[in-house]
Amino acid sequence: MEVIDVEIRKPARKSSFGQFKEHFEDPVYKNKFICTLFLFWAFLVLGFAAGQSGPSFLDLMLITNTKVEQASALFTSGAVGFTVGAFVSGFLYDKCNKLLLLAACLVGSSIFSAVIPLCTPLPAMIAMYFLRSFVSAGVETGGNTDLIRLWGKDSRVFMQILHFSFALGGLVAPLATEPFLAPKSVHTTITTVPVNESHFLEYGYNTTKAYVQDSLRLNGTSYNMTTAANEDAPKSQILFAFIITAVLFLSAAIPFFVEFFLRKADKNRKPEDEQEVDGHCIPPPVYVITVAMIGAFFFCYCALEETFMSFLAVFTVEGLGWTKPDGALVTSVFWGSFAAFRFLGIFFINMLTPSSMIILCLVILSASLGVFLVCSLFAVTIGIWISSVGIGLATSIVYPTTFTWVEEHVIKVTGRVTSVIVICAASGGMATPLLLGYLMEEVTYLWFSYLLFLVSVILLIIHIVLRLHSVFVLKKYHRAAEAESPNELAAPQERGKMFEPNEHVRTFEL
Repeated sequence: MEVIDVEIRKPARKSSFGQFKEHFEDPVYKNKFICTLFLFWAFLVLGFAAGQSGPSFLDLMLITNTKVEQASALFTSGAVGFTVGAFVSGFLYDKCNKLLLLAACLVGSSIFSAVIPLCTPLPAMIAMYFLRSFVSAGVETGGNTDLIRLWGKDSRVFMQILHFSFALGGLVAPLATEPFLAPKSVHTTITTVPVNESHFLEYGYNTTKAYVQDSLRLNGTSYNMTTAANEDAPKSQILFAFIITAVLFLSAAIPFFVEFFLRKADKNRKPEDEQEVDGHCIPPPVYVITVAMIGAFFFCYCALEETFMSFLAVFTVEGLGWTKPDGALVTSVFWGSFAAFRFLGIFFINMLTPSSMIILCLVILSASLGVFLVCSLFAVTIGIWISSVGIGLATSIVYPTTFTWVEEHVIKVTGRVTSVIVICAASGGMATPLLLGYLMEEVTYLWFSYLLFLVSVILLIIHIVLRLHSVFVLKKYHRAAEAESPNELAAPQERGKMFEPNEHVRTFEL
């Protein structure tokens, strides 16, 4: 037998656009890519709705004539609705048409967004928050799962882009909402009445009342306060901001409806390598503990992220005495850094290991919240702005990168694991607002800084413990699973690769 070496000719390397154009000619790839774009737009609108909740909170208090402690129930009801919605949509996802389910959830989000500012009774607004979060959970749960179904193990970059789209929507939302906010106004004295509170600011829908302590009379427990009423106080125009959100949700639903009617069923969207879960290689007690730690991590992370973005404007306006436009602007700065570094995460995900990125972000997060706490105590305005950028940087890529890290180094992210993650993430946003609202209203607004710094430290500890657990406990089970898994020799198109030039060939002649 004679082996003849043929000169290896490496094909000319095509540009990224050329590779993309070549792949885009394939109908399956083209369909997958277009559906991915639909998901990007849907998540951008989700981010817009989330970014609007913080700046609009004071005006929703104005509409319902409530205080922070009472109105915080809006965030809690939203978290409860999201938790229930994630559970229900996770069940329906495998039973219904995926496109139709996503479209229906987006239409529901549009309707409830338009109704929220029309509810003057607080219970009615709480119900609308619950319902909107219920259907929005279907968009987020279905969107994340559908992206993994579309691209399989090659969804790392797409996952970063998906969550960058969410952040981009959150960046734009405060800027789009700010022109419709009612200005904060405090009026001078008319009459004097005895009260037992040193400082109280109450918003009403038609009348704004300001209670200002008379600093010359601080005797005993009853202080002399001055009240003033301005019947011409400006009304909130926040309805128009929520109408914009409703229109955006509707625009995100239309492509899925169109795609649904263009094809009877999404038969070509079956995941490429849907393998058996690796849970059978891990003893049940170890598996349950692992999933519990993953859930605890996402619980703390989402509690921190959602609380900061929702209460930042309230804290700066009510706790630090900033104006509403400044409160909306610092929220936008947070979202700007959040979106910018989530965009950079698209490129960093292939330069650094996921575990290194997570550790780096968590250290920066704790340091930034520590600086934020000190600057809050000493009213250092510039420090608040700078630390808000650091917090946006640190929180930007933790969520999608942790998904990748768990899949690659901890356990396989199955549908059940995803369900646990989403429910725990929603539960974090459910418990924290009520607790923080009570502490801010009854104790001090500085609890906003205290609580978030504490959560950031706990988050770092959980990740370190989970990392050690994966190295010293799960590693042997991973090796056993790898020994049983066959080599994957799928073609780039079948595996969902975007760009991968053909390798050179060596010819053997007998």
